[in-house]
Amino acid sequence: MSLSRHPSGVLSAVIPAAGLSSRMHAYKPLLPLGNTSMIKMVIGLFQGCGIRDIVVVTGHNHDRLAPVVRKAGARVVLNPNFETGMLGSIQKGAGQISSTSPGFFLLPVDIPAIRPFTIQTLISAFETSGQSIIIPEFDHSPGHPPLIPARLIPDILSMGPDENLGNLLLAQKDHMVRCPVHDHGVLLDADTRKDYEILSQRVRQLDIPDSKECRALIQEFLPGEIHIQAHLLRVAETALTLARALENTGVKTGKPAGSTRFNLDLIQAAALLHDIKRKEKNHAGAGSRLLTTLGFPRVADIVGAHMTLQPKDPITETEIVYLADKICKGDQLELDYTHRFLDRIRRNPGAETAITQRYQAAQKIQACIEAGAGKSLAGIFQEP
Repeated sequence: MSLSRHPSGVLSAVIPAAGLSSRMHAYKPLLPLGNTSMIKMVIGLFQGCGIRDIVVVTGHNHDRLAPVVRKAGARVVLNPNFETGMLGSIQKGAGQISSTSPGFFLLPVDIPAIRPFTIQTLISAFETSGQSIIIPEFDHSPGHPPLIPARLIPDILSMGPDENLGNLLLAQKDHMVRCPVHDHGVLLDADTRKDYEILSQRVRQLDIPDSKECRALIQEFLPGEIHIQAHLLRVAETALTLARALENTGVKTGKPAGSTRFNLDLIQAAALLHDIKRKEKNHAGAGSRLLTTLGFPRVADIVGAHMTLQPKDPITETEIVYLADKICKGDQLELDYTHRFLDRIRRNPGAETAITQRYQAAQKIQACIEAGAGKSLAGIFQEP
């Protein structure tokens, strides 16, 4: 069967949601996540990637879950023997996907915090790999959802209750592709209340890569560039120090009194990734485009502005990252950065106007931060 005749829209998804949620002590599929529920988030993930044939396997609390699933636009398959384990639910779901589907994603309902770009990456790998199993991998660890070719459905349906799907998939190692993704969510499930709290926090900021994801991006796009990597770490540390110096002061932020002034996760990610395309011409623009493609638009906006900026009042995360970059030379803090700008003008006289504008922007941001923090940069960084 030629995959070129089967666009991504005819792929299927199987979502096992039949279990007792015993370790959570709450019914996981209907737990709130952001502005929705866990089951609707997983269904919406696939729908947003063009997948319409979505089968949700129910069991425990079928009567509560089935109406929600149908209203969300997915099909319901009941597994009356759900207490025997997940394999039976997988078999029920795999046996009901569209007969024209070339393959299906398998994603348990309690692994909901996955980005659409990850699904699209797996689809692209599937479409170029023949009939291989596609396994997402983050930080060298395999995760969910695997994308399983339809040719394996007869083997799955014939498995006995004591067999393991993982062993069946591993037996296909010559037809398996481990697909690296920049998505920690492929490893995160909601087995316990603590897991659920972590996922809830992640879902609120799914468009911001966490520190592990930033490190993975740095290793991919700047391999071996130890000096650039060291600079990124220093800028991130510096930007967070600046932001925290303003957190409990009266600096204007444009936000309601008592609210968090800055998104520290956004600052950290943008600072860690601001030079992700450092080796390319117009690296700020190139980095911004990359991060937009990966699904990180807020980070992309800051990265795109870290070279040329018209400072805003009140100060935002963008201005903080901009100044942090300007007061870091390599992996060293350099608060007296005036001579560095003068040296750049001497070496690039044709760019004097642009360099001067960058310097003036840094000076303006510095003045705002010092006024807001009530201390000089040296005081903020506790330099003698």
